[in-house]
Parts: sequence; C-alpha cells; structure tokens
Amino acid sequence: MTDDIEQLSELAAMATYVVSVSAIVLELVWLRLTGTTVDHQEGRASVFSGLLAFGGLGLANRFFFIGLMHVFWSVRLMDWGTSWLGFLLVFILYDFMFYVGHVAGHRIRLFWCFHSVHHTSEEMRLTTAIRGSMFDFVYLPWFFVWIPLLGFHPALVLVVEAIGRLWGVMVHAHPSLVGRLGWLDLLLVTPSVHRVHHGRNSAYIDRNYGEVLLLWDHLFGSHTREEEEPDYGILGTVDSKSLREIQVSPWKSLVGDLRRSGSLQERCHHLFAAPGTPFQPKKTVSKTMSSSPG
Repeated sequence: MTDDIEQLSELAAMATYVVSVSAIVLELVWLRLTGTTVDHQEGRASVFSGLLAFGGLGLANRFFFIGLMHVFWSVRLMDWGTSWLGFLLVFILYDFMFYVGHVAGHRIRLFWCFHSVHHTSEEMRLTTAIRGSMFDFVYLPWFFVWIPLLGFHPALVLVVEAIGRLWGVMVHAHPSLVGRLGWLDLLLVTPSVHRVHHGRNSAYIDRNYGEVLLLWDHLFGSHTREEEEPDYGILGTVDSKSLREIQVSPWKSLVGDLRRSGSLQERCHHLFAAPGTPFQPKKTVSKTMSSSPG
C-alpha cells in the first residue's frame, strides 16, 4: 500500500504541472476567441516568474525537503497509515497550515518579500497563479515539511499538496470564465473568493487567505465577500510587467531600510513587523524617586 501511495504522489505532482499548463493555454485560447483583452507583458512576467519559483521549489523538494519529511516520518509520534481517514485528516491539517503560512506571508515583512511577487500582477487569470518568487523554496515548505511527525506518510502529504496546489491555480481563473457561485462562495475558496484576496481595495486588503476550505477565514474573521470589482495589484509603485522589478524590488526596499536602521530594535521591526508599519522606537521613561518629609 505504501508503494502505491508513493507512486500516486509522483503521479499527482506530475499531473499538477500538466493540468496547470494545459489550463493556462486553454484559458488564453478562450480569451482570444472571445476578444477579451489581456496584457501579454503581464503574462510573460508571470510565466517566467513561475518557471523560477516552481523550478526552485521542485529542486528543493527533490533534493532536500522530501528527504527531511522522511526523517520526520522515521520518528513519528503515531501512525495514521494510508487510510481515507488519514487522507482526510492530513488534508485538513495541510489546508490549515496553508492558511497559517499565507497569513504570515502577508503580515510579516520578511515573508512578504517572498509572497508580494505573487500579488504584483494587475490582472486576474491563470498565469497569475504561477507568478511567484524565485526564493519561495526558502520559506514555503517549512510550514508543511514537519507534518509526517504526526503520523502522516510523506507521500500522502505530497498527494494532498498536489491537490491543494492545483485548486490554488484554478481559483485564479479569469473573471469572465467563472463568476460568483452562490453558496459555494461561503464554503470553499472559489475564484470569486480569491479575487477579493488579490484586490488592493481598502475593503479587500489582507482578506480570504484560504487555499481550499473557507473554514479558517470564517473562524479567524478574515473572510470578505466580493462586492465591488477588485483592483488587482499591490499598494506602492512596482512595474508589474518587469520580471526583474517584481522579483528584486521588495528585497531592495528591505535591505535599504535595514541599512538605514539605527538600532537592533529597528532592524527587527523592519524584518518582522507588518509591511508598511512605521517604526516607532520605545521611549524610556525615567521615574524620579522623591522622599517626603516624615
């Protein structure tokens, strides 16, 4: 059974790439046939970013992280096997950890330097799904690599990851292809739900972090329904059509702030505070002791 699930994980990983690329091509053909305007420079920047991001992740997984997952599996605290119950539990845990990692990617500036690349696209279509940082492999896998420690076989985790990634690609479909889906928009991360996440409208910033289940956004109060049309992109100035600009600019900004920092406290702030939060040094309050005549 273990051999079967390992073969399934390899097949699922391959299918994720094949289906994603096929869907991107088919969407582009459909958009052209229907006369829908798309920005080809945006698309090229997204595709080349995807090659950098997923190429790095693929190599890191094969040569390091999958091995590390097996190390955690070798010292597992329990064993859920490869049953349907194990699959369901690891799916829920994976989806929750995606939510945690996604929140960290928005609310910790160091992680935002990685994740902001994905949000620089000023259009919504499937090419946007693969726009990622060439350094994504440095931080993303750490949110999931430890899961086998809880008794879930690494291959099962990889199958779930492949399903999640494929779903994550599809929710970036062009708005003309998938509109609002009624009650499904309240249960699952649909294209409508994810369009909100990519909007820089004031009501949409830092909302709808989930990958498949909308449960976590409901539980933690980060859910917002799509009402007004999203204005895609990030706050601030960046050339969303320039591969170099979208990959390098967040790091240049961070390094500049670190060099100008006058204290360790300020450097820690620039690294770990929420993006855009101004540094306010803590003031030392001195207390004067006075004695009263007795």
